Amino acid sequence: MRTHLRLGRLLGVPIGLNWGVLVVCVLLAFSLAVISLPSIAPGHPTSAYWFAAVLGVLGFLVSLVGHELGHSFVADRNDVNVVEITLWLFGGVAKLEGDADNAGAEFRIAAAGPAMSFVMAGLFWLGFLVVRAVDGSDVLTSLLVWLALINVVLAVSNLLPAFPLDGGRMLRATLWRRGGRKGSATRVASLWGQLLAGALVVGALVSLRWWSWWSALWISLLGVFLLVAARGEWRRSAARPELMECRVGTIGRALPAPLRPNVPVAELEATLAAHPRAPLVPVVDEHGHVASLVLPDAILRVPPNQRGVVPIASLVEPMWSLPRVHPDESVREVVERLGPGRDWRAVITDGTELQGVLCSEDVDHVLELATP
Repeated sequence: MRTHLRLGRLLGVPIGLNWGVLVVCVLLAFSLAVISLPSIAPGHPTSAYWFAAVLGVLGFLVSLVGHELGHSFVADRNDVNVVEITLWLFGGVAKLEGDADNAGAEFRIAAAGPAMSFVMAGLFWLGFLVVRAVDGSDVLTSLLVWLALINVVLAVSNLLPAFPLDGGRMLRATLWRRGGRKGSATRVASLWGQLLAGALVVGALVSLRWWSWWSALWISLLGVFLLVAARGEWRRSAARPELMECRVGTIGRALPAPLRPNVPVAELEATLAAHPRAPLVPVVDEHGHVASLVLPDAILRVPPNQRGVVPIASLVEPMWSLPRVHPDESVREVVERLGPGRDWRAVITDGTELQGVLCSEDVDHVLELATP
């Protein structure tokens, strides 16, 4: 969702607005000042209703930001960077830099938003109890009850098991954990999203006939949004069998520059810190040829206070201990030879030079995208 107006930062996260949320704010203010508050707490000046309506809109925006900050806080704790929070027509969106690495983190991030909305509903309800206890304005108490209910609605509606709502993401995480395949889990969750969208459209027609055109309009807009979003995820998660024919040279991982066997373990540690995705570090012999390798886990065999003096020569393994694949081999050919999901590493070489390393988890990711 595109950000049109940047408001600032909160807890280190940029907060922005899409113009659509301004339309919602105007409509909410009008609805509160002209319809809802006068009917609940009659007999007050028009200015009191409009002042309370403005406070209600601000409380609504705070509720949206709080919901998304719940996602952002848990995402940050699970090593997923939050780019920004954007408020728009149907609520808020926390833009994350990539997805969670595992189903557990995905579930926790998705659940944090509704949990925060329930917390905020409790805070607004507590405010209602305090104002009522001191015999405060019934306009203010009505507004606090409305804000508490808005947060409950926000939490409950987002818990519906339909992707891309929070409940749909929780459903995807559960299916992902059980089946081990994120792609197929996304397909099921987005299917539920499409079914819910259809139900909302039917509900809009019923509301138009038996309730009000205003409610029917919002329900239909929400249904259309959910249908488009869920349908898009459905298409993106569709099987792509052509990926099985891609060359493994294009999905292999680049390696850091080779080290000499006499360098201390501390230098190996620094090299791996600078290349966090490297599954190993090549080591050259006395002639400058890559003849061996050292794995990251080997560092643990050396006490920290000795890593500055112990050379890596005592940790190396021969390069021939790993299988070899040609960069022009297809994923299908490599899987048939080495198999999927066995936590293997293979050297990518054309017979003359080392071009990288192929990891089984990267191959499994291609398999997940390529097969239903």
